[in-house]
Amino acid sequence: MTGRDVFPIGTRKSALAIAQTVQVQSALEHQYPTKTFPLLPMSTTGDNVQGQPLSSIGTTAVFTRELETALETQECHLLVHSLKDVPTQVKPGFVIAAMMKREEPNDVMVMRQGEFKAIKDFGEGDVIGTSSVRRASQIRRLCPGVTVKDVRGNVNTRLAKLDASDSPYTCLLLAAAGLQRLNFDHRITATLPPSVMLHAVGQGSIAVECRTDDKEILEMVKSLDHLPTRLRCEAERSVMRILEGGCSVPIGVWTEFVSPSEKEQTESVATLLLRASVSSLDGTEIAEAQAVADVNGSVEQAIELGRQVASQLLSKGADKILEKVLRDRHASLVPTGTNEEQKIKGWEV
Repeated sequence: MTGRDVFPIGTRKSALAIAQTVQVQSALEHQYPTKTFPLLPMSTTGDNVQGQPLSSIGTTAVFTRELETALETQECHLLVHSLKDVPTQVKPGFVIAAMMKREEPNDVMVMRQGEFKAIKDFGEGDVIGTSSVRRASQIRRLCPGVTVKDVRGNVNTRLAKLDASDSPYTCLLLAAAGLQRLNFDHRITATLPPSVMLHAVGQGSIAVECRTDDKEILEMVKSLDHLPTRLRCEAERSVMRILEGGCSVPIGVWTEFVSPSEKEQTESVATLLLRASVSSLDGTEIAEAQAVADVNGSVEQAIELGRQVASQLLSKGADKILEKVLRDRHASLVPTGTNEEQKIKGWEV
């Protein structure tokens, strides 16, 4: 088989990234049985730098840079990402051609098996494991007195750290979608509703990235795009784009269709609710906003909804909070590691 019968798919090497890429691979193989879509796993900067907390390191391209280089040189013909890892400003010449149907976007609490404690009861003496400044700031606000401790590694590694006999963690905060895709649903102790924690921008959706000049691939992946997911995620990404924040700052969001329901909506009718917050690292300051719009199947209207919410946040001091977050983070940085490692600023997983 030669030429355009073979379409390599670029992906990170982690188990979660492979599981997500296999979903795309299977969908394309089903539609195009005479073509093949081999996986091309790669390590990214974000995978290679494990010696520092995520909050101390921060370009939003750490999980995508090497993959996009391979796409640019045509080593692969499409890329698969967790959408929340993709910068809101996509590199020129590339496009997010599909946002696949979103899994549950909520964050969840994971405790040792057989243990349970309500989130409202957390406080002094409890240690929360998370590598996300967004989750950390929200849990500090919700549960004053808790200790937040960084935890790195893939899902298996993090669960092993929690389950260890000498584990310091009371619980971990993770994304529901990642656990579900790796068949770790049984480890979810409790799902955190938006009244407790707003999730990351794009969380729960798989993104398919292609070159804008590759018309054949663009046509092939078009059917993978899920309009309700795209409307929600484009609204969320619009908030982050306006605020000039990345996934290493504490921006939380929530979107849902309020009329009609997502199951009933058509491309012509959909009323979308968007909530968003920006909070300080210690959880003591917060700016919150929300708006509703009849997006009517229009990506541009969804983006405009995001602009409205971002404008509300800025009017409530979100820019001042983000400035303080960046100052605090820069002040806490210790110049360790290689020059390349020191160039990296942070990300959320």
